[in-house]
Formats: sequence, C-alpha cells, structure tokens
Amino acid sequence: FGVIVNTERRFFMADLKIIENELVPVYETEKGIKVVYGKDLHKSLAVKTDFSTWVKRRLSECDAEEKEDFDLLPKIEEQVTGSKHTIEYLIKLDTAKEMAMLERNDKGKQVRKYFIQVEEKYKQTAININQLSPELQMFNQIFQQVAKNWNRRNLRNVPTNKRRT
Repeated sequence: FGVIVNTERRFFMADLKIIENELVPVYETEKGIKVVYGKDLHKSLAVKTDFSTWVKRRLSECDAEEKEDFDLLPKIEEQVTGSKHTIEYLIKLDTAKEMAMLERNDKGKQVRKYFIQVEEKYKQTAININQLSPELQMFNQIFQQVAKNWNRRNLRNVPTNKRRT
C-alpha cells in the first residue's frame, strides 16, 4: 500500500495516527488506509504459536500479498547485549479481519467483529476530499502537513523506552 518507511521507527510512526485502541490498536496511514501491527493482532488473539510462524502461516492462508495487503518493516532494537534485528508486519484491516476469522474461536470472532465496527464507524465519518471546495482542499493539505511536522518534532523528544515497539 505504498507506505515509504524509514527504518527509524519514529519517522514511520509520525505517518500513522491511532484511530482506535480497544481490542487491537488500529492506525490510519496518510492515505486513509486502516492498518494494525501484526504483533498487536497476535497478542490480542492470544495465539499460542510463536508470532513469526503464526503470521507467515495466516498471511499465506489469506493469500495476502506484500505491498498490497501488508508491509514488512525492518526494525532495529538496541539492547544491552547488542542490536536485535526484527521484522514488524503492518497489516491492512481487511486482511487482519480475515486472519482473526481464521482463528476459529471466540477471541477471533470478537476481534473480527471489532474490526467490522471500526470499518463501519469510519465509513460514516469519512469525507471525500475531492468533493470539498478548492479552498477547503488547500486548507486540508496545509493542516495535514502541519500535523505531520508537529508529530515528527514531538516524537523525536519521546524517550526510546516510551515509544511503541
């Protein structure tokens, strides 16, 4: 879904805004795409299989395609013993909904229903920017850029241990 990712998490996080934070945190990209982090989904579903095995299997079962249904985000975590390289999965809400359904249990049903509620809520409040007057479209662009710059500035000042991992 064309998200340009800097391997430094703070720049990427500035491009996402959290829109729901109940069962699974749901984010929205600059382009209005609803996404979740794979590890958040895995944790919310209380899956017993390790994350790496589970996410690869579920994405395969959903016939999900990288860059279309999910993005891989390289992440470097500094630890006392050295750097740890991991991969984070950013998954579109439709794909995450299908992954939850594939759990075939009550928790999977609950998470799937939650995702449906999120979709319905934001369908009702979504505005087609192209239907706005040219003046409002310009104001929206200015506002979005100011908000993005503000987030980037402020996230730089957040201590590393307070950032989302």
